[in-house]
Amino acid sequence: LKNDLIEEERKVPERIKILVVDDEEVIRNLLADVLTDDGHEVIAAASAEEALEKIKETPFEVIITDLMLPGINGLEVLRKIKKMNFDISVIVITGYATIETAVKAIKEGAYDYISKPFDNAEIKIVVGRAIERQVLIRGVKEKEHYRKLSITDGLTQIYNHRYFHELLYREIMRARRYFHPLSLLLIDINDFKSYNDAHGHLAGDKLLKMVAAVLSREVREVDSVARYGGEEFGIILPEMDKKGASFLAQRLRGAIEKTKVDGEEIMPSGCLTISIGVSSYPDDAASREELIQRADEALYEAKHLGKNKVCLFKGEGVNRWHF
Repeated sequence: LKNDLIEEERKVPERIKILVVDDEEVIRNLLADVLTDDGHEVIAAASAEEALEKIKETPFEVIITDLMLPGINGLEVLRKIKKMNFDISVIVITGYATIETAVKAIKEGAYDYISKPFDNAEIKIVVGRAIERQVLIRGVKEKEHYRKLSITDGLTQIYNHRYFHELLYREIMRARRYFHPLSLLLIDINDFKSYNDAHGHLAGDKLLKMVAAVLSREVREVDSVARYGGEEFGIILPEMDKKGASFLAQRLRGAIEKTKVDGEEIMPSGCLTISIGVSSYPDDAASREELIQRADEALYEAKHLGKNKVCLFKGEGVNRWHF
């Protein structure tokens, strides 16, 4: 066991901020000395109330807290900490006589416990493992962050063109497998170039972000809104036939028409408008490329008819439920 402890101590954990919570100054100082020796920044709190205030101000990743604190019950402190930041690794301090309380704390979300009287090697091992957990959590968050960046349009914060194509392909495969309908909306902001030229690119960017926000707000949670390119947007509507898609498209058109920038009318027509083309699977298309092409043809027709319109693809549909 001693060799195992020595081997664990040889591991150099990442240096992080640790909060120690205990009403006994001698315990706070002891833990601070042990952890500071390993290079960590240790901040102490003498009460649960003080600790909760410090957590609001500082992004701790590991917290060591006594379960027997004056005032707020130790388990309640743990619950409050996890509610503030579920990913924090909370290590509880307990005496041998209250080991059952420590086990209960772990069931409530504590990462581990250390027992009084302290063993310095045990403290370093438990804290080291908690830090390793935090490093793993951080790595997962970073991967998710970069993944989100890779699929998100930087300006509008909705899906980008590349991910739109990937999503549409996956949704068509799912619709084909489960015999569900699928609809696609292609949307174009009318007179955007004129507005951009008259008001400048910053105003144009603001307008694009505003339209993206309105579209995202008006669709269902299962729908996917993407910036298709320039002033064009695409919306993928799983399990929605053309009739449902046409109703939604009309609602989107109306919502955009009511939208104003800084409370002012912004277009020559007096209001912001969009044109929408609608196509559906399997009635209009059998593939991603066909579905996009048909929606684009419908969008062209909507623009050709005078803009601020919704047009459905009216080509000769083929029932393609069976493959």
